[in-house]
Order: sequence, then C-alpha cells, then structure tokens
Amino acid sequence: MKKEFTTTKLITCLLLSIVSSQTFGQDKEKENDQVKMQHAQLGIQEDKKVTNSHTTNPDAQWFPDAGFGLFVHWSICSVKEIDTSWPMMQGTQIGWRAANNKLDPAEVKKIMDSGNYTKGAPCEAANNCITPAQYWDLAKEFNPKSYDPRKWVKAAKEAGMTYAVLTTRHHDGFALWPSAYGSFSTKNYMGGRDLVKDFVAACREYGLKVGLYYSGPDWRENGEYQNFMYGGLKKMYSDIPELDADLQVKKTIKTDAEKQAHYDKMAAYIKGQVEELLTKYGKIDMIWFDGGPDIPHGNPAWKECITMDRIYQLQPGIVVSPRFFGKGDYKTFEQERALPTTKQDGWAELCVTSTGWDWGYTNKPMKSSAFLMDYLIKSRAVNTNFLLNYGPTKDGVFSNNTYDQLKDFAQWMKINGSSIKGTKALDASESASVSATAGKGHRYLFVVQKDEKAPLTDEKVEFKTKLGIKKVSLLGSKDKLKYTIENETLTVYVSAKQRTVMPNVIDVELK
Repeated sequence: MKKEFTTTKLITCLLLSIVSSQTFGQDKEKENDQVKMQHAQLGIQEDKKVTNSHTTNPDAQWFPDAGFGLFVHWSICSVKEIDTSWPMMQGTQIGWRAANNKLDPAEVKKIMDSGNYTKGAPCEAANNCITPAQYWDLAKEFNPKSYDPRKWVKAAKEAGMTYAVLTTRHHDGFALWPSAYGSFSTKNYMGGRDLVKDFVAACREYGLKVGLYYSGPDWRENGEYQNFMYGGLKKMYSDIPELDADLQVKKTIKTDAEKQAHYDKMAAYIKGQVEELLTKYGKIDMIWFDGGPDIPHGNPAWKECITMDRIYQLQPGIVVSPRFFGKGDYKTFEQERALPTTKQDGWAELCVTSTGWDWGYTNKPMKSSAFLMDYLIKSRAVNTNFLLNYGPTKDGVFSNNTYDQLKDFAQWMKINGSSIKGTKALDASESASVSATAGKGHRYLFVVQKDEKAPLTDEKVEFKTKLGIKKVSLLGSKDKLKYTIENETLTVYVSAKQRTVMPNVIDVELK
C-alpha cells in the first residue's frame, strides 16, 4: 500500500491541490455563511422534528449503508466553465461575505447606484460575469458530443461508490431530457437528445443506485417574476433594486391575479416534470430535491404541485430528500463545515464539492484525495453517507484530474474498503481517539495525516472496548504493529515508516 500512494504522480497531484484543500479547510466561516444564504434564497427549510423518520419500503433500505456516492452537477454553464446557475444572481459578492466582514451600507449604496452589480465579484477578475439572458443563451452552444456516462459510472464503481445523482434540471431551468413541460430542455435544443436516459442506463449497467437531482426553483420559467438581485441583500441593506433578466431595474409590478395565475402554472410545470422523471426511466432509487418551488408557502397552488404521496405512488421504493417539502427520508448536510459531529440515529448524507465551492466544472484546483478521503471516513464514523461532486466539461467528460482522483480512491478502497462498506458508527459502549467504524467482528481505526505538507510522524491511537481482542493489524501492510491492552483500552503505535499520506486503517479483530 505504501508504495502505491507515494508515487511521483500522486505526490504531484497532492502538491497541486494542497493549497486548495487547506484554504477551504481554513475558510470555514465563509463557506458556512454562503451555504446558509443560498439555502435561504432557495427556500430550503428542513423540518428537524421529522428527520429521523424514513420510508420503510424494502427497496429503499440500501440508503443508510450506501456509504459513498457520486454527485454530478452539469448544465449549459459548462460551455463557459462557470458554476451552475448562481453566476446569474447579482450581488452575491456582497451578501455572501462572512458575518464579520460585511460591507458598509455606504459602500453598498455606491455599488447599487453605479449599476455595476458585480463590482468586486470574482467574475470581474476572471472576465466571465454574465447576465441571466446571456447565461440562458449558452443552451445554443451546449452540444456534448463526447458524452458517455458509462465512463463516469465505471470509474465511480471502481472507486467504491454505490450510488450516483445527476442534476437533471438545476435552478437555471435547463432540463437534460426532452421535457413536454416548458420550453427550455433538450427537446428545444440538441435535437431532443435524452441525456438523463443515458445516465440511468449507465448506472444500471454498473449496478449503482440511480439518483435524479431536481431543483424546485426554476429561474428561467419564473423569469418575469424572478428578482435576479440576491434576495438576502434586502434584509441587510436599504434601497436594493429588483432586476430583470437583462439586469435592468424592474419598472412594472405584477398584480395579485397575475401572480396567482403564475403560481398555478409553476405548480403544473413542476408536477409535470417530476412525474416525467419518475415514469420515463423505470425504477428510480432516489430523488434529490434542491429547494422549494417558486410558490409562497400556504398558497393554494401548492395543492396542485407534486406531493410526497404522489412520488411514493409512482416510485414506492424511492428515497426522497427533504429539501423540497421540508421533510423527507434523511437529513442533508452541505460542505465540510456541516459534517455532523455526533452519531446520526436517522438516515443522513453529507454532500461536498471536489473543487472549492463551485459545483459545476470551472477548471479550478481540486481538493486533494487524502483530504476528501478523510471526510468520507468522518462521515461513515457518524452513520452518514458521503456524496462527492464532480462537474463534467461542456463535452460531457470528466477531467483527467477527476479520473486520477477516482483512481486514488479505487486503490485505497481495494485495500481498505472493508472499513467503509457495510460499517457503522461505534455504539455507546466503545470509543476511540480517532475516527472509527464498526463492522461484523471488526473495528476500524483511521490514522489520518492532518497536515499534508508536514512529514509523517509516529502516531498513538487508543480504542476502548469491553470485548476481547483477537488480532491487531494494519490493512495492506505485512509489518507488525506495536500495541498494548490494559484496562479494556487498546493502545496502538503506528510508526512514521508504516504510514502513508492517504489514511491508514488499523484493523482490530474481535474474539
């Protein structure tokens, strides 16, 4: 194992990504604030009182033991190599600042008065700022000639992933299948090519559970009623304008009757698209909602929208995320900072980006394999699945760096997969000084390199159990481990020479 993960290739990849991974690890406050603000814009309100309940259908019971999943964010934004949907929302460089770094109201007023709503935004430096109308025009150039999701799914399978989730329609409104609802899908572009169909077929071929992401908000279908200035700014500052798709200040106000007719239309539209996804492709294992519809809570139009009962009627064994109705079959956590610190009694999932905070393909440095593997380990140690996101290019392919990283995971899982697959968190009678999981007759203790730039060091790991211990070994190594057992406490000493940059796993076999 040690030789496999100290090759020149891996070291080079780690050096390229290490600045990225450590920067994101240190800037947690900004990350957490940004996620909260995005959720507020999308109307994500998870009801914490019901998150421990979940479907009892036998076909859905794969989820708590799924462990590792592939998330794929892909849309027309890949043409310009910008993130999905959010680049069309103005003022985020003001609203998404950390709580202790907010702009002075006078400075915000200058920006608003200037009409340059992206002043100070990262897109200015990158020269890729975009209006909503320009963003949607990218659909004319979106034609992924090299799209073959079999390659994605095959690599994911080899990396130990057991399910995959594709963004069938993000907030930008572009549907990756020829939908009969709306006018912004592959039906209107690409000759009606069905990208979702190919993805589902690939998952079935390689035995991964099929997950379909669907955004409740649709900023294009809702365009005339949509404010393209980040909504949270009005709560923080005064005199914030409402912008249309060309970033002009809106001059007309919709009547209540017009709004209600629009809400009814949105309800029928969303119901129609969700029902298409749940009826066109055979068995669907998971629907990953992301935000509520563009309909006020309590409005009568909700009665005409898709319901949980209808979803289960169409797909009895499906797993439903809570980010549409406020309740579902599991808890969702987003980005590293949100990782639960305690054992989850109900079903749970952490989704994380592989590059910065962007979900779509942006050609930015990737977080290191060791950094992300640590979060897979930490997730499983608290009974949480780890859903790792990659963004394909405009041609429908993963980057070479993505495939290299998935190969890193595949190599690690070949040796250490037993510590992740089919394992759970330790119960209350046991504890460890490091992240740990429990398997049948085994306990797995993880030795992780906290600073990838620092030399590997000798490590001492403690594990407390009342059960008898039969054998202690390091997975993938023939070297004997030094350890002692005293007062129901196992102390294991792992030398620097026995360690690797990727996490090492101590296998404790019980009597």
